[in-house]
Amino acid sequence: MNPLRQLHEQAEAEFQQYGEMEIVCTFGEPQAEYAAIHKGCALIDLPQRGILEATGPDRIDFLNRFLTNELIAKDSKKPLAVGTGAYAFLLNNKGRIVADVNVLECGDRTLLETDARNLAALRDVLEKHVFSEKVKFENLVERSHQISLHGPKAADILRQMAPGWTELAALGSAAGKIGDVDVVIWRDDPCGMPGYSIVIPTEAAGKVWMQIIASFSSGEPGKRAVRPAGWAVFNTVRIEAGRAMFGIDFDDTVLPAETGQLQRAVSFTKGCYLGQEIVARMHARGQVARQIVGIKMAEDALPLAGAPILDEQQNQIGGVTSSTISPVLSNAAIGLAMVKAAFAKPGTTLRIAAEGAIRPATVVELPFVKNRLNNQE
Repeated sequence: MNPLRQLHEQAEAEFQQYGEMEIVCTFGEPQAEYAAIHKGCALIDLPQRGILEATGPDRIDFLNRFLTNELIAKDSKKPLAVGTGAYAFLLNNKGRIVADVNVLECGDRTLLETDARNLAALRDVLEKHVFSEKVKFENLVERSHQISLHGPKAADILRQMAPGWTELAALGSAAGKIGDVDVVIWRDDPCGMPGYSIVIPTEAAGKVWMQIIASFSSGEPGKRAVRPAGWAVFNTVRIEAGRAMFGIDFDDTVLPAETGQLQRAVSFTKGCYLGQEIVARMHARGQVARQIVGIKMAEDALPLAGAPILDEQQNQIGGVTSSTISPVLSNAAIGLAMVKAAFAKPGTTLRIAAEGAIRPATVVELPFVKNRLNNQE
């Protein structure tokens, strides 16, 4: 049960389905929510995210043998420093993705942050391989809850809310306090803007949410320092930023090289890990069968996720994985799609089913909106 559900209902939020749960779609002012992410700061609830906690002295070494990214430097043998992190995949022995994780090293524990739907599978695979190692895993889905701040003003808000807080690098984390509540703050920028997630004890989630609302949501209409926002605008802005997501744009049938996240998620200099041979073989050959790409429609018709993509001979060569109308791109219809590798080059013309007809589209370079982060920090 989402500990913030009642507060959202009181705010007359609209909800949408996300897997087997409901999340906020919008708080009723989508244009203002969108502007908050681009120009100010948006506050977003994340009941669909979860954390698997790893403890024990062998945890980093153990995780380094199963995740695709480097958690222990190959040359110096130094593990992740406290307050740093990495994005990685857990693969099966066929090289397919079981889960993607944000690995956050907190000193006395390591947090594996992921889509909550992945937690059971992630824990099962890891625990199955524990033998004599001193490592334990605990699902924190009942004990912790996450909210996030996104936008060019997000760091300023945190400096006011969490005394002593300092700026974080990508996937950096730090313990802190918001009021009298102990939290962990960590950084990821899926919207191409500074983004900070706050991990809160479940029983205090409502208190922290309302403290942020009360402190920063007053003021003239359109000039609030912080505005609650829902999935609809977050999804639009993360598509603009070209961030593909597990469970939406790719799933457990996909290989790392097909995700568009290879450089973020995979180290080709570390030692062995589960599924490594297949990843290395594909990398050496420089070939993939399919690839996530950006698509831009020639018209304003919006294709839905799952819409087939055709070549000039009407052969299906892929499908749309997510789509949106981008206000900052003059209301262009854009999206992410999985297409055969031969059609992944920017400039390639595609034909996509949208609003009752087959319509032209073009493969474009990602992100759709460039240099946004550098311009804001």
